Amino acid sequence: MFVNFYLGIARGALEEAASYTKDKTRAWLHSTVDKAVDEPYIIDIYGDLTAKLWAVEALADAVALEGQKIHDNAWNVTAEERGDHEVRVAAVKARATDVSLEITSTVFEALGARATASKYGFDRFWRNVRTHTLHDPVAYKRREVGRWVLTGELPEPTWYS
Repeated sequence: MFVNFYLGIARGALEEAASYTKDKTRAWLHSTVDKAVDEPYIIDIYGDLTAKLWAVEALADAVALEGQKIHDNAWNVTAEERGDHEVRVAAVKARATDVSLEITSTVFEALGARATASKYGFDRFWRNVRTHTLHDPVAYKRREVGRWVLTGELPEPTWYS
């Protein structure tokens, strides 16, 4: 699933950002702490982004296992079973897109202005996620999920599904 690309990039951004924060980020001028790693706002950013990443990783793992079960029983899968799974795939695609874009953008709030310098390369995470997620517009995935919730209509299988 492409979502694993997105989540891997987001994880890489978080890991590199955390390393930078530990070594280079300074506490805010008016902060009551001396080190960035003790800054409550920075701690909150990493806690929030990490929790979101873990949640979507868990959803992606669950949907992948569901897909494997369908694949293992391919000759007996009904259209409804396949459609139900496609709705879950669409949902994880939407969440992975949103969370990976949020992570690769929001880490800059924890890193500080100096980290935007091209020599650090943090922009590559956002750019890579943005490029990959645009090939299959997430609005269509959210629409598939919403239509299923409201009408029970299953998505039509396509080569993108």
